Amino acid sequence: MIARHGARRLREIESMLDSALRPCVLVTSARVADRPLRRSAIGRMLRLGTASPRLSLTASKFGGTPYTEAADRPWASDAVFIGQINLSEIDDLPDGVPRRGIFAIDLVGSTDGFRVRWYPSPSEQEDDPGAVVCLGTHEASMQFRAGWTLPEGSAWEDAVPHEDEELREAWNEWAPLGDMREECHRLFGHRSAGLDDHYGFEPPRGRTNDVTEYEMLLRITFDNAAGFSWGTNWTYVLVHRDDLAEGRLERAVVTGANY
Repeated sequence: MIARHGARRLREIESMLDSALRPCVLVTSARVADRPLRRSAIGRMLRLGTASPRLSLTASKFGGTPYTEAADRPWASDAVFIGQINLSEIDDLPDGVPRRGIFAIDLVGSTDGFRVRWYPSPSEQEDDPGAVVCLGTHEASMQFRAGWTLPEGSAWEDAVPHEDEELREAWNEWAPLGDMREECHRLFGHRSAGLDDHYGFEPPRGRTNDVTEYEMLLRITFDNAAGFSWGTNWTYVLVHRDDLAEGRLERAVVTGANY
């Protein structure tokens, strides 16, 4: 392969791979109680017990009681809490990302509607928002570890000439799986390949809906510990590159894709 395509092409590919590595944060979860936060009708009929939220209001988690501020209370009756991430709990955040603040995501109105909440300076005082419905059946804590990503999807395929079919075939056979086959969520890094065919989103004021202008803030897969799944779809939170540079995470948008 090297002889046919030349040492120069090999050096170009090696340089691309070296420069394309981008840090990310991989997110896994752990159930904090054996009992669920809620029971089905049969479970209630059998008088099976439930768990009360245990994690603090400011903790990174799926389910439980969310962090809120005065403008969010009382909790909207059509809002379903998915989870929140306290950035101050993460040691290895990529450059250009706020070092503190709580980012939260909820379902609102229907299974197709989302809202994001961003608290750049969360209060030390914890105010309970009252009764909150959660997407997952269980409260789950989050664990974070540093990772690396390479371009995926069309960005990966465009790294080699389209007219060289033999090289492209070898390139795509070699393509690393990255974290796509792991049961983990992801913060930052390159956009996942699924976003090449995302389901669309309403851009924030003054921005376009060109996905190449956005960074992937968060990818939420299924979560067995918390007890929720999107089926064959994953949920993606995107933030325009300029808004991220300004720390404006409240302007993030949400879309979905088939992986």
